[in-house]
Amino acid sequence: MKPKIAIEIGTSYTKIFKSRQDVVLSEPTLIAISKNNYKKPVAVGFEAEKLLGKVNNDKVRVIRPVNNTTIVDYKALCAMLNAFLNKIKSKGELTPNVILTVGCGSDRKIMSNFETALNKVGLYNISFAEAPVLALLGADAPLTDNSCHAVIDMGAGQTTVCVLNLSGVISGLSAEIGGNTLNKMIIKHLETDLNLTITDNEAENLKRSVASLVSDDDNKTVVQGKQTSSGKPRSLNVSASQILKPTEEFAKKTAEIVNMVLSKLNADCIKEITKNGIYLTGGGSKLYGIDDFFTKALGFKTNLVPDPELSIILGAGKLISNKELLNKLKLRS
Repeated sequence: MKPKIAIEIGTSYTKIFKSRQDVVLSEPTLIAISKNNYKKPVAVGFEAEKLLGKVNNDKVRVIRPVNNTTIVDYKALCAMLNAFLNKIKSKGELTPNVILTVGCGSDRKIMSNFETALNKVGLYNISFAEAPVLALLGADAPLTDNSCHAVIDMGAGQTTVCVLNLSGVISGLSAEIGGNTLNKMIIKHLETDLNLTITDNEAENLKRSVASLVSDDDNKTVVQGKQTSSGKPRSLNVSASQILKPTEEFAKKTAEIVNMVLSKLNADCIKEITKNGIYLTGGGSKLYGIDDFFTKALGFKTNLVPDPELSIILGAGKLISNKELLNKLKLRS
């Protein structure tokens, strides 16, 4: 029997689920190459991440080959996928059947572009499934043909809000506001208010360790950067309260997108969402206090799912062993 794998290629992370094994790879969607030599990458995934901000772009480039649903660098994507597949491949293993996760409302061109890349690395029998549906499956939401569930998937490059059931998407919207957006907002705020200029990596670390939507949160961490005014090296102890302003602004913008989707629903669907709550997935949902913030801002209970960063790939993994459900949910390229 051929092995089966599910692949999620996100802006920030790429994940692979393998039949009878669970999630076998979760690494940054990054590749480092030297002098355009895609055949022999310098590093991929975590090893490429270590090189961010530390290499000479004229000699070694660190590339993020995918941004949201767009392939930014086709050759880099193929080289990265090839390296990742070699990490998980068993000796003598047959070419697997593949489920690839795609964004809500992805068109034929997007799926065709990814299919071409997968073909290039030796994968041919490919099915596509929409990420929001998979996120709900991964969160064990009680999906049926007639149910009505809302999900907010907060990724690095974008946030997708979707209301759906097993019969399809009822209403949905994707916007380019995600974890990377918050990083930029934090960087700008520190420059303006604290005379501190930091890198995107430092902003990411600050966000993950300190950022909070709880007004009296006193958690803090040391941030390395430069004085904005003089350019001199500077270290600063930054607390959650000091970056509360951009964090709240980010959350409010995201809530506005959710309200746009919810406003289009009929009374019966609203009634079901009131009963079931809104499911919150993706790496951005790990922002401390975001579930309570949305509950208050939206007027619906917000369910932060277990392992929010893995819910999509875990949902895709469920399709691997359920042929009937796969035939129901898969898209046509």
